Amino acid sequence: MVSYVLDLPVGKGKKYLSNARGVTGALISGWGINGILTEQTGTPLFLTTSQNLTGDPNSAGSRPNFDLAACPNGAGFSGSAVSRLNEWFNTTCFTQPAPFTFGNLGRTMNIFNDGLHNLDFALFKNTDFGPEGKLRFQIRAEAFNLLNTPQFGAPGQSQGTPQFGVVSSQANNPRLVQFGAKLMF
Repeated sequence: MVSYVLDLPVGKGKKYLSNARGVTGALISGWGINGILTEQTGTPLFLTTSQNLTGDPNSAGSRPNFDLAACPNGAGFSGSAVSRLNEWFNTTCFTQPAPFTFGNLGRTMNIFNDGLHNLDFALFKNTDFGPEGKLRFQIRAEAFNLLNTPQFGAPGQSQGTPQFGVVSSQANNPRLVQFGAKLMF
């Protein structure tokens, strides 16, 4: 995650166009930007079975068996997230364990849900006025998820259901733009 705030070096008291006065000086002075860039990997998936055949009423359920002979390179697929929405991982690598067993799959494996790639951005302008410039008026435009990048929800994680391995939701919000103004005194 990277967060930043930058006053643009233009206008009164700044490096560029510092001699601008009057209306022109007021229009070009006081601009700034800020934002947050977030890049995160997804979290590991926790696969279960749709039927609890363990015989243990206190058990949270069983995990599927992983067939190493059928999937020696693992169950993960390569490619873009969009290309894998209907089969996030190789579902044929997993089978229902025999009755009264818990399955041979560990708690998690090297399959992850979609990561987060997000950019929030704001452009603002401060205008000082009044006696000795003690009053400030600010206008701003903010965009959350500026690039409108989807973060897909977790795929179905219960072996034996039609949703197993299928991504059917979005975990983040689409782009949101808002405008605001405030008076600081």
